[in-house]
Amino acid sequence: MVIMKEFECKRCGGLVYLPSDNKKEPLCPLCRGAMAETKKGKKASELKQYKCSGCGSVFYMEKGKPPYKCPFCNHTFPVTPRLKREERL
Repeated sequence: MVIMKEFECKRCGGLVYLPSDNKKEPLCPLCRGAMAETKKGKKASELKQYKCSGCGSVFYMEKGKPPYKCPFCNHTFPVTPRLKREERL
């Protein structure tokens, strides 16, 4: 059982989970705010894994809550299908 470290955004409360061997400081993948480790964690099996195509970093988020930006670089993830439909209107 692999436990991921939990980080919470100081601005919006967004959460991101990182492997315990991660040494980089993340930024919020939702609002780009500074994050702080909460000393909590979750099992990797409870989370969805993302790999940034910009920098190759691996991070995890709660299922159903996709990232907007990579927590380590400025790569923007594609918008959700729901948002694509709304933009066409």
